[in-house]
Amino acid sequence: MNASYKWSPSIEHLVEEAAAAINLNGINYAVMMITPDNIEDFAIGFLFSEAIIQHDHDVHDIQVSKSEHGFNIDVTIANRCLYALNNKKRRLVGATGCGICGVEAITHALPELTILPATRPIELLDVDALKLQIEEHQLKAQQSGAIHAALALNAQGNIIACREDIGRHNALDKLIGMLVRQSSSLPECNTLLMTSRCSSELIHKAVQLGVNNLISLASPSQLAVKLALKYNLNIIHIPKYSVPIYYSNFQTNVNLSSLPVSPFGAINV
Repeated sequence: MNASYKWSPSIEHLVEEAAAAINLNGINYAVMMITPDNIEDFAIGFLFSEAIIQHDHDVHDIQVSKSEHGFNIDVTIANRCLYALNNKKRRLVGATGCGICGVEAITHALPELTILPATRPIELLDVDALKLQIEEHQLKAQQSGAIHAALALNAQGNIIACREDIGRHNALDKLIGMLVRQSSSLPECNTLLMTSRCSSELIHKAVQLGVNNLISLASPSQLAVKLALKYNLNIIHIPKYSVPIYYSNFQTNVNLSSLPVSPFGAINV
């Protein structure tokens, strides 16, 4: 055999991953595999995306403690939020690759959301400059790679915040949590950018936050585009070697009824 092997006892350069158990008012709610940083941002963003809380002040306390295989996030939420929690009727065990594992019903995975007003998509005047900004903000990716980034852009298309995680939905939850917690001190954000595949759970989180645009460096799924059009969220895909592709309802006549009724398209048994 001509294969060569390299043994490196150092693993500090690799991305971190740990099990995070989220407990709400003493109730075990979810277990997610995340990169263990910006934990309070993650908790706030996750609960906001789950529609358990509406504001950061709905969370009275967050305590983080180590466990045998990861850590516990013990969150105390307002009593009025317990009603939303009880309606979920779910125990979520999330892998790093998806955001809807363990949901007891498809209606929980694809909930009805408030339709956004149709708005003009953000104009990306210099994609190369934007890509350079992305690289500059991805500090963990520079160190370890194998990690996703969620970024917030202002109206001028400049990046104002970044969060990274081994799970793309976790990265977005961290960013959403930061935006919710620091809404009064940050410039207004109406555009999110993901370095990873644009899938349905990212649409859900973006619509829940109320932004107008979601930019993705990887192509969206069919279901993601259908949901985005349904809720008037502009999707902009930036391919690696070509101009951006826009999926938008703005000044167009997209007939949603012409799209397949099933979100899965044709099913072969």
